[in-house]
Amino acid sequence: MSPSVTSESSTIKIVVAGGNYAGLNAMQHLYSSLLANDPKTAASPRPNVEITLIDRRDGFIHCIGLTRGLTEPEFGADLWVQYSTVSWLQHPSIRIVLGTVAEITADKVLLSNGDSFGFDYLLIALGLSRFAPIGLRSSTKAEYIEEIAKSHALIQSAQSVAIVGGGAVGLELAADIKSDFPEKQVTLIHSRALPVPGPFKDEFRHMVVDILQEIGVDVILGERVVAQTPESGDMSYDRTKHSPMPETVGTMSSNAELTLASGRTIRADLAIRCLGTLNKCDLLQLPLAADIFGDDGIAVKDTMQIDSEHYPNIYACGDICSRALVKLAGVGMYGAYIAARNISRSVLATGKLEDGDRYPSQLMLLLGKDHFALQLGDEIWEKERTREHVHKDMGLLKCVEVMSLHKEPEYVSLD
Repeated sequence: MSPSVTSESSTIKIVVAGGNYAGLNAMQHLYSSLLANDPKTAASPRPNVEITLIDRRDGFIHCIGLTRGLTEPEFGADLWVQYSTVSWLQHPSIRIVLGTVAEITADKVLLSNGDSFGFDYLLIALGLSRFAPIGLRSSTKAEYIEEIAKSHALIQSAQSVAIVGGGAVGLELAADIKSDFPEKQVTLIHSRALPVPGPFKDEFRHMVVDILQEIGVDVILGERVVAQTPESGDMSYDRTKHSPMPETVGTMSSNAELTLASGRTIRADLAIRCLGTLNKCDLLQLPLAADIFGDDGIAVKDTMQIDSEHYPNIYACGDICSRALVKLAGVGMYGAYIAARNISRSVLATGKLEDGDRYPSQLMLLLGKDHFALQLGDEIWEKERTREHVHKDMGLLKCVEVMSLHKEPEYVSLD
């Protein structure tokens, strides 16, 4: 941005598109460096700043715990923290807009209801889309509680459940259902020879299969589902035909018959498909940066600016980025920290932007309450070592503390 934009007399408009792990953590660090009172001066460093958070939900949702939230609705209800309960988000220079982003251009964010918001700096933290029930259609906590209750009722009433897809979500959902309902027949179907896509060792994958089988999940590997009766909503979803966002499209089918490529059929009282994500790059209309968008997301620099010299004031963090080999909440939160600090540096004209570190790929799978598996880089951790990093609330309190959802963030100087 031009230095003139940061003049003391002008109001700087910062828009954060998307909340949750990345967007909300960015908001915290923008607050700390731009709005929190400096103890030395008893004033904020940049009073003439307006920060707008655009989110389709009215609160933070701890997605890491959502599979268990579907099997234990009371636990699930605690996973949603409403923005109205976060004291510092009520600051007069912060505005929270509940809405769905429909388009992003070089100078504004447009919502599906027709509203638009101009910006001097933009941070894109829109994440990825998942189909329901893992992708939540709810925009309010009340809707969310009702939504997970309906999904729970379907799971509870089924004597047999088939999970299609051996990624992290499918594995954890199968384990949570079997752990909470040990009497149910739970089957996991995955098209490849081993589950867990990504840069992980076969030893790790075998460990996960062994755990699932130990707790009683029937694991079917190397078999693709080629037909399902009745179909679930995601099977006919076509983004090119302006279908509703994926979160509104369900993947649960009752009284299902699944036909595998081998000809084998699996019948289940309930089938749930967990077959990946869709990115939201098509929302961005930046003609001078068309080459930075790919199947895995937006290419970004180490500063978390999008990888285009034409838009130095636009940043991106979280799952919408192609930066991380594995999409993780912690990676998104760290990227948000770097992006927020760099936006603040530009606003305050405090010097050179900083680069973030790149971390090794990692994945921790929480397979029910008593089983877990972790690979960090090339190292597979022993169970007891991993146990020290497992929380009964699946990390909810830790995230709440890190993002200061129950306390005021302290002032941070960028000098």
